[in-house]
Amino acid sequence: MKHFVTNRGVFRTGLLDSIQSDLRKAGLEWEEEYKDESVTSPNLEHIPGYSYFDYQEKAIQYGLDKQRCIIKAPTGAGKTLIMAGLVQAHLGKRIVILFNAKNLLKQTYDFLIEECGLTNVGVCFGEGYQDGEIMLATVQSIEKIIDPYVEQADVLMVDEVHEFSTGDTTVAAIESFPNAKFRYGFTATMPTEKIPMWNLIGAFGPVFICKTTSDLVEEGVLCKPIIQMLSTEQPIEQGQSTYADIYASGITNNDYRNDQIKSLVNQIREGTPKARVLILVKSLEHGEILQEALGEDTWYLQGEDDLGDRYRTIGAFTSCEGASVLIGTKILQTGVNIREITHFINARGLKSPIATIQALGRALRTHESKDKVFVYDFLDTGPYLGAHANKRYNTYKKEGHEVHKVEWNHTKTDRPERAN
Repeated sequence: MKHFVTNRGVFRTGLLDSIQSDLRKAGLEWEEEYKDESVTSPNLEHIPGYSYFDYQEKAIQYGLDKQRCIIKAPTGAGKTLIMAGLVQAHLGKRIVILFNAKNLLKQTYDFLIEECGLTNVGVCFGEGYQDGEIMLATVQSIEKIIDPYVEQADVLMVDEVHEFSTGDTTVAAIESFPNAKFRYGFTATMPTEKIPMWNLIGAFGPVFICKTTSDLVEEGVLCKPIIQMLSTEQPIEQGQSTYADIYASGITNNDYRNDQIKSLVNQIREGTPKARVLILVKSLEHGEILQEALGEDTWYLQGEDDLGDRYRTIGAFTSCEGASVLIGTKILQTGVNIREITHFINARGLKSPIATIQALGRALRTHESKDKVFVYDFLDTGPYLGAHANKRYNTYKKEGHEVHKVEWNHTKTDRPERAN
């Protein structure tokens, strides 16, 4: 906490609740020398045609009461509806909503306009600009709204706020907007490192936890995941010591592991004729290798694709007459809503709990075509990769999911357990 309190005792407004809690625990008294009584919280307003889940209404009310908070809602919890509920309550004020990716901005814009019937919604990203009292902007284009929005905004909202916890540009963005008395951050996963975590709490205030992913599964809001971590082989060559080299040989160019993925997809295609299989990769090269191996009815979505290409690719994937496969990089980790996904393969590894949870969330949304979703990961071994696999396993378990470790040699065994 010392990192965030100056020698004069000055600290960010969002830390007030935490500091008061610590003072209470220490049995110390304090005085508030200044409190702005001019700001009153608006009443909760329902969006016509929508009914909030109990946890959604509690999240909105908590935000309005606190005026500053971070709302932690797992993927599939209806975060966009919670955001829209706060917008509805603040209508008449100047509102800015920041995003780290234009596809997230576009989806929220469409929801506010088409589903909620809101008007006077503006956008600012890349070359596009449309003025509005409710301004949606990417952080990369924030300089375009400095005048008048940064100085005059009453309400600041930040989507995927964990992405704003580090980096000069993103941290500076959430520290701007000096007159925004109401501040709301939205995320499925808070940073675990202390400095990024307190950066966010300092800027936005306390964290309100809606539900866990497993809670929503039990309540039928999300599909139940059947998670299997498959044994594999990592042919690490002698002399390889850097993470990049080990990742390239152990994952990207690992023939055994890639053949496992090919065999698994073929078995899924045979067992589930209408399967919709999502595969996440880290590098463009790995995606190209898998696309070539998997053949027809396999689409590859990359970050360089524009929004039109992305929607066309997803449309082809979901409307395919037979089983289909969609390969994607980080672009598919967040903000892409494909309810039809029946199988998810995490081919990229990595250790980040945030990336693991967000990736899993892509597959858990309910759809009439499924009542569960099959998730496949790998028990990678060797330097770095083994520790990362254990981290992912523990992340799944911490989220309350059942995880099966499966010994599977695809050259000898017909299929892993519970394949379909």
